[in-house]
Amino acid sequence: MDLIAQPHDSDLVLLQPASIHGVFWLQCHFPQSEWDALLSGQAVFEVSCMKQLAQDARLAGVSLDWATSVAS
Repeated sequence: MDLIAQPHDSDLVLLQPASIHGVFWLQCHFPQSEWDALLSGQAVFEVSCMKQLAQDARLAGVSLDWATSVAS
């Protein structure tokens, strides 16, 4: 597993890296100023945004554990 997404609030998802591949993928998608929050598991996203991130991660071959994800 490279990334783990967990429900945080009703419309928010907490995203955490679970492998070096997940870390690299996050670093490729977000500016360096956001890396500390992303790599320490403090980044939350709206569900609609997380769906887009999940699709992109899967297309890139990054495995994502998100139990509430909807198959696309």
